[in-house]
Order: sequence, then C-alpha cells, then structure tokens
Amino acid sequence: MRRAQVHPSVVMNGWPLIRCVPGGVMKLGKDVRINTSVRSNPVIGRKRTSLSVLVSGARLEIEDGVGLSGVCISVATSVRVGRNTLVGADALICDTDFHTPLPDGSWSNDVAASSRPISIGEGCFIGTRAIILKGVTIGDGAVVAAGAVVSRDVPQAHLAAGNPATNRPLPERWRHGRDA
Repeated sequence: MRRAQVHPSVVMNGWPLIRCVPGGVMKLGKDVRINTSVRSNPVIGRKRTSLSVLVSGARLEIEDGVGLSGVCISVATSVRVGRNTLVGADALICDTDFHTPLPDGSWSNDVAASSRPISIGEGCFIGTRAIILKGVTIGDGAVVAAGAVVSRDVPQAHLAAGNPATNRPLPERWRHGRDA
C-alpha cells in the first residue's frame, strides 16, 4: 500500500488486498469505503476486496465517496470509478483478458497486450457479482444489475442487465435527478 495514494478519510472494514507495482498509480479519494468484512456487508462472505495495479504506467482511480464491497479490480491500463458510485459484493472489474492467444497455439502472459481502459461514471450502482470487461464506459447514473456481464458501453441513466448485458433506460422511479 506504500505506493498507493490514500486520502486520510478512507475507511477500510477488514483487510483488503491492495497491490500496486512500481511505476503504477493507485488513488483512493476522500470518503472512499472499502468493505472486506462480513460485519460491514453480509453478502461478502469470505471474499476480500482486491485492488491490483498490475503494470508500470497503469492507473486505478477510485474517486470521492465510492463504496466497494468484496470487489476485485485488476488494472493493466486504466480503471476509473467515478464519485459516489457503489460497487456490490463479488463484482469483477478487469481492463485486461490476462492472457492472449499466440500464433503457435500457446498463451501470452502479457496482461497489457490485451488491455483497454474502463471508465465508470459518477453516481453509478454496480450490482453483486456483475462483471465489467475491458474497454467499457459506463455513463453517469447508470445501474448494472446483479450478475450482468458488461462487454459494451452503458449510456448515462441506463440499466444494463443480463449476459451479455443489454441496455435500457432506467425506470422513472430509479432516476432521482439523473438525466436520460
């Protein structure tokens, strides 16, 4: 954690796994809350929050007011989680495939080779066990349903649900001030 920039107001319930390689950037903003304890979120079970910057030059930015519960975020290029976003238990956010096929039929371990940035907007909600894949942008105020597999962009104030996730406008009762 010595390479991470952690605002003094960050609250960590339990013992998250935080890893940032030399030359990587990890920023945890004001009033970020990281839950890794069943006492702080009973849905977590034994799952630890894991924040990993895997490659020199990669960047993880968790902005002010974000809540994370038993989440796994792995970064080889760039992941940004916007202000006041909540990410549910056991969600997975990875900007890389980790391995890419080689012409000889073997697999490369170059995590950066298959990486594309992820951006999650402000005021979003990412449900339990959702998976956000590389190259995705999620607009402000969007909701990702529990268990959704998001492989393409989610517009502002939309709901992404299913596997693969499909987008539809948020129901009126969920918008509370979000623009469609």
